[in-house]
Amino acid sequence: MNTIRAMILIIILTTTSAVIANAQSAACWYYWPNVNVNIGQGLLVKVMNGSYNLYVFTPTQYSRWSSSGNAYAVYSSRVTTGAYLIRIPPGTYYVVLYPTQCNGVTNVSINVIGLAPTGVSSTMPINTTAILGYFNVSSIRAWNASYTAVNILRVPKGGASLQLNAVVRVELINGGFQEYWLQDALIFITNEGVFRVVDNVWNATAPKANMSQYLINGSGRVYEVMGINQWYYGYISSFNKYSLPLSGYLEVNVTLINGSVVVMFGYAIIRNGSNYASPTITWFDNVTLGVKAKQALIVTTPYEETGGGYAYDVELVFGGSFNGEQTTFESLNAQLAIMHWGGSGWVPYSQVYNFGMNTAESATDLVTSIASNGNVQVTVGIPYYGELTNAFKPTIPTSFIEVIYPNGTVRGFYVFKETMVALPMIIRGNGITYVFKGIIESCNGAVRLISNSSVEVVPSINKLSSCIIRGNYSVYFLVALRSQYPINVTLVNGTFAVTNIESWVPANSSLVIRVKSIYTFNNLTRVKTTNETSINITVRTPLNLTINWIRQYLVNASSIVPININGSLTLSYVNWVNEGSILVLTIPGFIYFNNGTRLMALNKSSVGIVVTHPLVITTSWVRQYLVNISSVVPILINSSHSINYVHWVNSGSIINVTVPRYYYVNGSVRLMSLNSSALITVDKPIKAAVKWVRQYLVNISSPVPIIVNGSRLISLINWFNESSTLVINAQSHYYFNNGTRLLLLNSTMIKVIINRPLNLTVNWVKQYLVNVTSPASFTLNGTLLGSLLGWFNASSLINITLTIQYFSNETRLLPLNSSLMLIKVNKPLNITITWVRQYLVNVTSPIPLRINGSEFRNYSEWVNAGALIILSGPMRVIEGNLTVIRLTSVFINGQAHSSLPINVTVNEPLTVSVDWVRDYVIYYSIALLVIIIILILVASHGGVNRS
Repeated sequence: MNTIRAMILIIILTTTSAVIANAQSAACWYYWPNVNVNIGQGLLVKVMNGSYNLYVFTPTQYSRWSSSGNAYAVYSSRVTTGAYLIRIPPGTYYVVLYPTQCNGVTNVSINVIGLAPTGVSSTMPINTTAILGYFNVSSIRAWNASYTAVNILRVPKGGASLQLNAVVRVELINGGFQEYWLQDALIFITNEGVFRVVDNVWNATAPKANMSQYLINGSGRVYEVMGINQWYYGYISSFNKYSLPLSGYLEVNVTLINGSVVVMFGYAIIRNGSNYASPTITWFDNVTLGVKAKQALIVTTPYEETGGGYAYDVELVFGGSFNGEQTTFESLNAQLAIMHWGGSGWVPYSQVYNFGMNTAESATDLVTSIASNGNVQVTVGIPYYGELTNAFKPTIPTSFIEVIYPNGTVRGFYVFKETMVALPMIIRGNGITYVFKGIIESCNGAVRLISNSSVEVVPSINKLSSCIIRGNYSVYFLVALRSQYPINVTLVNGTFAVTNIESWVPANSSLVIRVKSIYTFNNLTRVKTTNETSINITVRTPLNLTINWIRQYLVNASSIVPININGSLTLSYVNWVNEGSILVLTIPGFIYFNNGTRLMALNKSSVGIVVTHPLVITTSWVRQYLVNISSVVPILINSSHSINYVHWVNSGSIINVTVPRYYYVNGSVRLMSLNSSALITVDKPIKAAVKWVRQYLVNISSPVPIIVNGSRLISLINWFNESSTLVINAQSHYYFNNGTRLLLLNSTMIKVIINRPLNLTVNWVKQYLVNVTSPASFTLNGTLLGSLLGWFNASSLINITLTIQYFSNETRLLPLNSSLMLIKVNKPLNITITWVRQYLVNVTSPIPLRINGSEFRNYSEWVNAGALIILSGPMRVIEGNLTVIRLTSVFINGQAHSSLPINVTVNEPLTVSVDWVRDYVIYYSIALLVIIIILILVASHGGVNRS
């Protein structure tokens, strides 16, 4: 592996890299071609049976791998029965299972999904009639970033949901099966502190199977999914207020009634802020499916999926509110648990995942863990998806205790272990005392009486239970009697002549009070009781009784002309009058003139006299003038606030009129006075009005200079008269000298008629200049480009994808940068993408040659442009049979060379071939040598004969 390939491997293999060789061996494989994954999406792989190697290839990688070559995978892992959510970069992929049985069935499904809902789920093989989801939310704040785009769907900005989802499998009486996906959910509007209870039923028997309005009955109705011609059943409640922490349960129960399948959707809120409640399930919707069945069960299994492609899972997950919403959580801290009914109690699903597999709603930023109490903890963080644990043991509150005290105080709480509840022997309140007699305990309908002041409560195991502990007490009331003058009191313990008495008496005992009617004094004063002279009371509450006496004074009134005293005309009035009573004297004392002048009796024409002592009443007169001063807002007249001052004022009086310069209606609206303060001597009738002009506070701000009514400024805080005109001018772009500018988000000219307070911020968005240069094309944010020079908003993301560029002349460009660059624009950027040019070099020779020191018969490699290749080797080779093979020529791109070594600079694709020839000279030499030897031997033999 050369250096460049090692760099590519490190960059693109974000999870696992695998080198796969001998792809087309005897084994077979199964694949899904051209699977498109966009930003924010991943692959949901559900393995119902079998064990495989799972590979995710790019199309180029798959082509190499399937052609028997080695290739790297973007992702590789060993998968067995279960669900896997794989996060990979955006792109087009081939998904491969290898090895598989040839011509066999592969029980695996592949789906591209967005971000998943987060919480707790399970697919462990269990059939049950009921499931229970526990939640405890101590913090939740969601914000739908895509609100504008989906506003037509009425998705709330602060919407989020907590969903308990499951699949029920129905066995029909004819032996067939139907499958339904159930949803029991709380939909939150987190910025308003409210939630709704919602349920859904979807037909999961086949893709896009429908629910018929004629075959389902419940509190909701059948709806059509927008745009896909599919119908489902749904119900949604009215809003409920909530406080944090919020705890409770979601429960789904499936049963058969007279052969019909009934799905019961319920919930219980066991804590709402500081208030606790019993774990009583409210069944808010009972849905009857119009099919005749012999069995209906909630099924979880990893070994199959429904006919409609739903996973057989149970999930309790957080996500968007509805309509497939993807929600970001600004804060979330929650604990979750899921359980199934085991016949005698609730049993947790032991193997759990942290993501939902069926619902369309999702969350962008939630992460899970196992809390110290065993529950699933969900918080804000970087998402990951996978198995949480295979030994899930949650701790949930199941046993509720409610203690009711005789004074009406109620205390509710949950217990997780044996708990002793003790009641006080004596409770003292405001005028009431309770003395302990015993305890009445009611647990899950069973009632018992306890004489002790304490009782031990044993919590239930895996069942929801509720115990009410009520104290039984004797009641005593405090009786307090007070009188300024002696009274006679009869109680259960005797009769007393007293002015004050306090005593504790049993509830419902009798009290008798006798009172003298009148006490007369010698100073024209007397007292008279306002109570009855005989009072009989049954004591049913604390009693604090004061015998009231009213003081009376002798009043003597006279007049030279008839006056009206309390409705009667008289010249002389003598009577006992209650202290504090008002004697109304009507005197013909007003004599009016036509110029705003009158004469008034000093007692006024209708005089109310408060009787506080014995009285002798006479009358007199005074001259008055009518004074009328008006204002739209309060002014000070003689130190008192007034809007319309209309009074008859005695002649010679002085009126002090104080008019403030400004009157502030609030912090941004005021009135400016057009008059000033004055001292007025009343010597005639007066009519005047204070005039004001309304002004509004205008606050304008901008991070860079703008023109306001012709003045260049950054901010303005000033008061403007009503109906005045304000003109604001701003340039569309404000440039800095460092590749930075501000883009105006408002209109370049704003003209405002001031008729209300104005807080106006001229909004700009910061942008940076981004310059991307490259000798080859690249993909930026999904668009293929050759270069880029443009402005980008601050904090926006640039996603640059680089791939090897192949040319038809055995030439390619290899990027030296990362193949995937994700850049956050926080400053001006100059990005240069660097490439290296490579040429394909092919060398063939029947006799091994040394290429840069290594021997090859066949050599085919991509080589950087300008690199040096040294071809070397022997000119002749003698084989074992003494045959000489001699190099005749080396052809480089058709050009012949006759000797080695050869140094070649790679500036173009190279095709090198070597020709060799066999040389038989050695055979001829040996044959000649043999002939010579034979001739010599023959010659020697002949000489001997001749002698």
